[in-house]
Amino acid sequence: MKVRNPLHHRFQYLLEIKQTERKWHFPFLAALCIGSCLFIGYFMGKPGYGSLSSLGALVILYFTSAPITQRMVHLVVCAFGILFSFTLSSFFGFNAYAAACALGIIAFLAHFLASYFKMPPPGNFFFIMVAAMAGTFPFEPELIPVRVGLVAMGAILSCSLAFLYSVFIEKSKVVTVPRRAFNKRRYTKFVESTVIGIFMALTLIAGHLLKFNNTYWISIAAVAIIQGRNFEHVRQRNVHRILGTFIGIGFAWLILLFNPEKLVMIGIITVLQFVIELLIVRNYGFAVAFITPLTILLAETGSEIHHPVEQLMHARLLDTIIGSLIGLAAGFFLHHQQIINKLEKNIRFSYFKFKKLKK
Repeated sequence: MKVRNPLHHRFQYLLEIKQTERKWHFPFLAALCIGSCLFIGYFMGKPGYGSLSSLGALVILYFTSAPITQRMVHLVVCAFGILFSFTLSSFFGFNAYAAACALGIIAFLAHFLASYFKMPPPGNFFFIMVAAMAGTFPFEPELIPVRVGLVAMGAILSCSLAFLYSVFIEKSKVVTVPRRAFNKRRYTKFVESTVIGIFMALTLIAGHLLKFNNTYWISIAAVAIIQGRNFEHVRQRNVHRILGTFIGIGFAWLILLFNPEKLVMIGIITVLQFVIELLIVRNYGFAVAFITPLTILLAETGSEIHHPVEQLMHARLLDTIIGSLIGLAAGFFLHHQQIINKLEKNIRFSYFKFKKLKK
């Protein structure tokens, strides 16, 4: 018994269902925002436009329990952040290494600002995600304004629906949630942001060197792992991500086996988004099992080319494993206090030395 109990507790997190105060109608709102973009794009005969606008619609996931004025300001600022990340990264997509540098800078800024302003989850995640995706799109300068406009329209739709939801549903049920306090030294945020920026740039470089088609999947897997509160949490998310992806790939394979119409796929994506938002706060691994088919179906819905199912499954699994390992390595550096302390000391020394030389 003494041997089994520690093992039981060690792996209990894989099946643990956490309690949450999130109501069912918020996942419905999130699914409505994403699904609306996809349905509008489909009925206009431009499914690719729907997929792009759904990236902006992801801003709904930054919805908070703050009073309505603070909530809407928060959403609008996050919408601007997503738009800025997407736009900046789009302009550097002409070269894989330039795109990697742009992603590193955006990841640095996203984490630094999210940490500085104590932004609640999902924090820096979607700013980095859309930047990674924009940097890997085919570089066509004449299409950048169209793409940026579509992302902006998705963000505007989400903000509008969030406002209506706040006025008619959540108007009397708003409770201000105290944000987690960060007691960090002056240079810690800078050091952490630099580490994240470097590793996020490495994800695109790794994908380019390995000649992968959708290198942003590596970036998404890595940044998802980095979100852990400590190294143990990072390790747990890594296990969740890989196991959840295995299950999710089987689920996606089953769906694509029936070769559904795009309209049916959009309906499935909307339902998956609803399920993900129900599960993400309860068990990350269960949510990943639905995130994987959602991302695969989303890519297929926006693409005019039909990709072989086996090729998609293999690529998605390999991307996730590599991204998870990079995220685990980044998490080791982020939560290794001796390394952080040493980097902080070097930065302080360089800063004061520069000030003396300037004088």
